[in-house]
Amino acid sequence: MPERIDRTERLLNLVICLMATQAAVSRAQIERQIPGYAQAASPGAFERMFERDKEELRSMGIPVETVSDPSGEVLGYRVPQESYALSPIELTLAERAAIAVAAQVWSRAAIANVPGTALRKLETLDSADDEWSPSDVHGTVQLTSSEAALLPLMAAIRQNRSVGFDYRAPADVQSTAREVSPWGLRSSQGRWFLIGYDHHREAQRTFRLSRITGAVTVTAKPRQLQPPEGFDVSSLHRADDEPSVDAVVRVRASRAAALRRHATVSAADPTGEADLTVTAGSRDALVSLVCAAGADATVLEPDDVVSDVVESLRAVLAAHRVGDV
Repeated sequence: MPERIDRTERLLNLVICLMATQAAVSRAQIERQIPGYAQAASPGAFERMFERDKEELRSMGIPVETVSDPSGEVLGYRVPQESYALSPIELTLAERAAIAVAAQVWSRAAIANVPGTALRKLETLDSADDEWSPSDVHGTVQLTSSEAALLPLMAAIRQNRSVGFDYRAPADVQSTAREVSPWGLRSSQGRWFLIGYDHHREAQRTFRLSRITGAVTVTAKPRQLQPPEGFDVSSLHRADDEPSVDAVVRVRASRAAALRRHATVSAADPTGEADLTVTAGSRDALVSLVCAAGADATVLEPDDVVSDVVESLRAVLAAHRVGDV
């Protein structure tokens, strides 16, 4: 018997699928690619499921568009990237293959314990490309531990329930408990954010999901405060109030191209070994850039970024049980 797919997971998969391409995704593609639809008892049952899901996403502030040809025939559906997510993603075949292999690695890591759908985004990006498809690389894809918050938060928004979680703000040393009436979710700058009313702060707040520590608890009580009149999550700007972060990073010759692209103060020799001043939109983004460069980069200052890089590398080693640094 096919495994039953939770509706919240199906909705999340549908959002990711429709966000991943500028072209319309047909109903046939949706039925084939989204787990849960293929198990429908009949074509009519699939149509009813899809219509309910589509309308529910719209009610949550996600702009699902219907694309028709000049004669009025429906070609498919999409979530416009310009109004809800990132600009179009363009990857080479080698980069797509690397992502697929990385997904296999993280699926076996200790921190990856919630099923993910990253490769499905790539399949919708290049459905017509016969040279390579992410499905050629077999393995189970996992969401990171921070993105695991997506499913319970989507469920809470659907059910009009309050949520509780521990959250570490940029200026906090330790996490603090928060009780939130969730209003909407938004993807921006490659990260996910929750917008809602923080009952401890008694004000509207934006929470970056990567800063949620531990599990999200969906409470039994209804959402205590409704969104303000005219609230539209798709109209909000980048939901990240952290200032940009600079660090001095030493890079090896002809290495660390991504860090070189983010350098605001670069060396005279664009490919030689150098100490670069690198700027990123947040400390998390900067740490990710440095860690991704591996042995080709060493962060020199400031001390707090150095500490964060060391902590992140220790976490990766611990997740794979490689041993101590």
